[in-house]
Amino acid sequence: MAGMPTWTILGGGYQSYVKGDYQAAFDEWLPLAELGDVEAQYNLGVMYDEGTGVEQDFGKAAEWYLKAAERGFLEAQYNLGMMYYHGLGVPRDREEAARWLQLAADHGDSEAAKILQRIRKQAASATSTISA
Repeated sequence: MAGMPTWTILGGGYQSYVKGDYQAAFDEWLPLAELGDVEAQYNLGVMYDEGTGVEQDFGKAAEWYLKAAERGFLEAQYNLGMMYYHGLGVPRDREEAARWLQLAADHGDSEAAKILQRIRKQAASATSTISA
């Protein structure tokens, strides 16, 4: 779900991450993320999501993804949508999942579009079952 951290223009956290020096990457990205760097926010989300260099914490991952997703970062929108879909770190909420996945799909993420179709089919099926 999470994916590879992205390159942050303001620093070399990515190089540290690739080398396996996760503490250096975290130390580089945290202040940038707190200053609003959207890529650093996403990268911290990935680290918490996967437990890479930090204790896995889906709640913290969702918080960082949300910050980046609200600013239009495609991968964060997708990952946040999947967290809502599966209920990881956030309440399981298909409507919220669909909202974030729709934003990612609107930005060209074909996997988000596929999952969005699945959510809509499940919702339609549940509605028809209730109506019957």
